[in-house]
Amino acid sequence: MLLSLPSVQKPECRRRAEVSPRLGEFKIGQLTSFLGDSCPPDQKSLSCSDSSFSAAVLQGYWSLRRQSRKRLKRFYVSKAFEVLSEGTEITASEQTLERLYKERDALRTERENLNSEARKWAEKRDRFHEEIRRNMLEAKSLKAKRDELNAEIQYLKALRDEQQKTRREKLERMKQLKQKIRELRAEKSERTFRFLENDLQKVEWKIQTETLTLDEERKLVERAKFLETQLKAYREIERIKKEIESLKQETAELKTEILEKHRRIQELAQESQRFHEKMITKLEKTKELKSEADKMHGEYVKHKEKAKATHLKYVEVQKQIKTLHTAMQKKEEEEKARQQAILRKKTEEEALDKLKRGKKLSFEEFKILAEQGKI
Repeated sequence: MLLSLPSVQKPECRRRAEVSPRLGEFKIGQLTSFLGDSCPPDQKSLSCSDSSFSAAVLQGYWSLRRQSRKRLKRFYVSKAFEVLSEGTEITASEQTLERLYKERDALRTERENLNSEARKWAEKRDRFHEEIRRNMLEAKSLKAKRDELNAEIQYLKALRDEQQKTRREKLERMKQLKQKIRELRAEKSERTFRFLENDLQKVEWKIQTETLTLDEERKLVERAKFLETQLKAYREIERIKKEIESLKQETAELKTEILEKHRRIQELAQESQRFHEKMITKLEKTKELKSEADKMHGEYVKHKEKAKATHLKYVEVQKQIKTLHTAMQKKEEEEKARQQAILRKKTEEEALDKLKRGKKLSFEEFKILAEQGKI
């Protein structure tokens, strides 16, 4: 017996029933046979009167429809892939994409190799820079020691020069004193100091003890003055001799100190020269190391520039791949949609044919016809 579509309380069910009015023309048994094994057992077992169609069956159908959307999509996609895979040849785009992939991989490998080489050159350069730094520190330390010795040398030279000046002045003083002695000796009498002193004492005694005329007294006073002058010259000579002896001793001591300072200056100068030579050696070594480090840095820069250029090529190829892949994906999606439409049409025709022959429909076939409003 044919069933007429009953009124259903839910608006959604009524709307869907209006979209598919032919659904009410089937018997309950036919509906469950169309659904086949895809229909849950509890929905298969639903019953209704000849005059009404169970709302539960209709609701179960729409529930199954919602649950199977993804499954139906997978069904179409799998069928579309089956169609696409049959007799499909490699297209020019696929060949281009494969070529671009190989080119990209080769560029990536080349870039990585260049970066690896650049890192190696950088590591070598950095090791040389570290050695340069150590050499510079050692050269700086040697220079500090040399400069310290040179400062001490300058200090000793200043002291030595001052002592030499003092010694020259003392020697000049001795020369003047000796000349003074010669002058005093030229003025003094040939008699000895003791004789002159005794003679002066006699004259002074005579003036003090004897009664003398004015003329005699005057002569004795003049004689006493002459003798006093002679004695004074002797005393001056003796004083000068003592000063000369003192100056001799001082100049001798100064000479000893000057020679000692000169000897110390020579020692320090030799030591300073050794530090200077070591410093020069370090600086020359540093210069050689810097030259090598500059060459290594040049290699590093060269490899980095090549790596950068290769990376730019890599990025460009990657853009081409992305552009081509997007175009191919779009084309593939369009082809899939077309194949799905063909497959859907074919499935629809087969389902209608089954329906006409009274054969059981699969759930997907039933859904296609239901969505098209053909059942």
